[in-house]
Amino acid sequence: MHVEPIDEQEAGWEDHRPRFRVYLFDGEGPSLRTSAYDVTGAEVIEVVSWAEQQAGADGLYAVALVGKNVRGERGLTWLVGMDATDAPGSDLRQEMIRTAMHARRGQRRIAR
Repeated sequence: MHVEPIDEQEAGWEDHRPRFRVYLFDGEGPSLRTSAYDVTGAEVIEVVSWAEQQAGADGLYAVALVGKNVRGERGLTWLVGMDATDAPGSDLRQEMIRTAMHARRGQRRIAR
């Protein structure tokens, strides 16, 4: 993790109505099943708590912020985890995220 100080007025815009995408993953290996949900009207803490509940003791979850690029195409900024169906590769950061997702399995990070 890298932390650096910035001027708090550096942002040019704000969005007070974020759209989050929650991915829930069940199963193991190639038989991994995925469910996806868009969530609005909530803060990220509420969304992660909901995802933890839905994943239960055996499932995996990931949470992303849905945004649009300059062409209006939707895309994702991963906030917690990543798409667990992505093929393992040589990207060390992705493998670290994948390992962390499995380590969180069944744990509650956000108090209700």
